[in-house]
Order: sequence, then C-alpha cells, then structure tokens
Amino acid sequence: MVSIIFILFFGLISENQVADSLEMRRVEGDGFVDLIFINKNIYPVTIELNLETSNLSSGRRSPVSDVIKGRSQKNVIRLNIEDLRKPYSIETKYIWYKGNIFAQHDDKVLYKFPYRRGTSYRLDQGYNGSFSHTGDNSYSLDFFMPEGSHIHAAREGIVIDVIQDNRGGGIEERYKQLANNITILHEDGTMADYSHLKYMGAKVQVGQRIRAGQFIGYSGSTGFVTGPHLHFKVKKAKIGGGFTSIPIRFTSQKGILDMLQVGQEYLAY
Repeated sequence: MVSIIFILFFGLISENQVADSLEMRRVEGDGFVDLIFINKNIYPVTIELNLETSNLSSGRRSPVSDVIKGRSQKNVIRLNIEDLRKPYSIETKYIWYKGNIFAQHDDKVLYKFPYRRGTSYRLDQGYNGSFSHTGDNSYSLDFFMPEGSHIHAAREGIVIDVIQDNRGGGIEERYKQLANNITILHEDGTMADYSHLKYMGAKVQVGQRIRAGQFIGYSGSTGFVTGPHLHFKVKKAKIGGGFTSIPIRFTSQKGILDMLQVGQEYLAY
C-alpha cells in the first residue's frame, strides 16, 4: 500500500474576489494523483501552481500556469507514482487571480461608443494621457459626461462585476479605490471597464448577458476624478495579477476609428 504525505499551502491575489471561490481537490487513482481546481466564480481565473514532490512525475513542469473557466473545474495536472512500493509526498503552493493571461483580443471587433445612440461626448483624455492614462492604464479613454448620462455597452458580453455603493470622488489618494464600476467579459477573454458611475448607477446585474449598444447605467464622478466623466477601457489579465489595457477600434459614421483625438466630440450611432 502506498502512503502519502500531503501538505497544502495557498494564497490569493485578490481583485474583488470572494474567499474560498477557488478550490483545489486531490483525487487518487491507480498509480496516479490528480490535482483538480474548481472555480466557483463567474469569470475565468489564472492559477500559478508550484509543486515539490517525491516519487511522482508529470509531463508538466513546475511551476504550472493554467486557466480555469468560470463556474467550471479542470484537472490541471496528473502526477504518476514512480514506484508503487514506496511512499510519495506532495507539497503545493498556488496563487490565483481574475482573468485569462492567455486571452488574445479579437482585433477584428469594432466597438460602439459607450453611450446612447445619437448623443455626442467630448474626449477629455485619450491614450497615454499624462494625468492618469499611463502604464497598464495607457489605453484608456475619458469621455466628459454630465452626471446621470446614459452609458451603453460598447461590445456584447457577460457582466462579471458591479460596484455601485460608493458616493465620493476627488483627486486625493483615498479615492483611488472608490470608483463605481461595471465590468463586462467578452467572448475572447478580454474585459471592458465602465468606471466612475454615479451612486447606485448600475442597471445590470452580475451574470447578465449584454448586447452591444444596451443601456447599462448612469455616469457619475466617483473615485479618482477631477469631475464627472466615463472612464472606458478594454483590458486583459497579466502574469502575476492585475490587468493591462488594450488599444481598440471604434465604428463611426465616418468609418473605422483607431485613434481618437482629445478635445473632439464623437457621435454614437
């Protein structure tokens, strides 16, 4: 009979994640051990798994990076017992974070402007804006919108995050984590953020499927802001946690736009 020493360490890198929403299970079979991850979140997560083993082998080298789809489970690694007459041991350590680091943006997709058809809003800060659009946030867009303006989805997807209980805003450091926000997951694994919504300004729910152009909420001035506006960006998960923004193209009456100009108004249609 094979004996086992099994030690599990785990840690979470969190961005609005729920404790215990990812679970690892060990399943022993005839000559092998499977490590199965169960993702209870609606969104995909990336795991980084480190293993130290004895008398076990696998075709995958540690550390192992893998993605678990939302509300699903996956056998991430099978460890084969090398000598059934001897004991084996496993020590595991893993981290996980929101999103799929292997997602590839579908560059054929054209986005709608994120507001009501027939309305125009001025772009106050564009790509690589010096005030706040730097680093991973470089490919973001700020549209000046009076509080209470209608926000519409720029692309279809599934709502995976809604924050709407913040009231304040300003340029002080304390406001940086206090923006009301809707996040929509796209088919290609990227996500769109619609940020600085008004208090209780979201009109969608987590899990809701949204079509392009659908009304989703009201603009506001919560979080790190100098005034009311909509902060819009498309992003993907990056190694180690967090996100990096992605340049996108818009459809307009004048054709395809891949670089918007600060100070110009853009009509949604």
